[in-house]
Amino acid sequence: MVFGSDPSLLYDLVKRCRSAADRAGRPLMVKLSPNVTSIARMARVAQEAGGAGDLVGEHVSGAGDRYRDEEAAHCEWHRRAVGPAIRPIAVRMVHEAAQAVTIPVVGMGGIVRAEDAVEFLLAGATAVEVGTASFADPRAVENIANGLRRWCAEHEVAHVSELTGAMGGEASG
Repeated sequence: MVFGSDPSLLYDLVKRCRSAADRAGRPLMVKLSPNVTSIARMARVAQEAGGAGDLVGEHVSGAGDRYRDEEAAHCEWHRRAVGPAIRPIAVRMVHEAAQAVTIPVVGMGGIVRAEDAVEFLLAGATAVEVGTASFADPRAVENIANGLRRWCAEHEVAHVSELTGAMGGEASG
């Protein structure tokens, strides 16, 4: 997906999608590729082109098993790192994107428990997406949401929205 790593192509695509979303009366969330040199720059481009929010995280390009098993090299799963293994990278990217834009940022990538969601929220996410954990446990989203409620109660946080961006500061990396 060249448009996901080329700012001018991303801008043009989001601009066209924004127009279609407006005609349909729909919001436009832009899922950004984490495989870029500056997620902050790409988040700004998406915002400037009319994105209503950015989704940051998901899969990171990697080699996986492709060099050990030539037959598996044709399977896309083996070319991506997903789940808990990418969480530290995804959290950093959410932080960088959230510092760069005023639109909501949705964090994803390795959220399997409430504390993982808290980490993304503190980094600047206004919401999180649970993906890989749902494959192992169909009730993962429910369990994480309930755990997040408990976590907030234990830490005297009245509204989960209070967590968004509470980490503050510059991303290190």
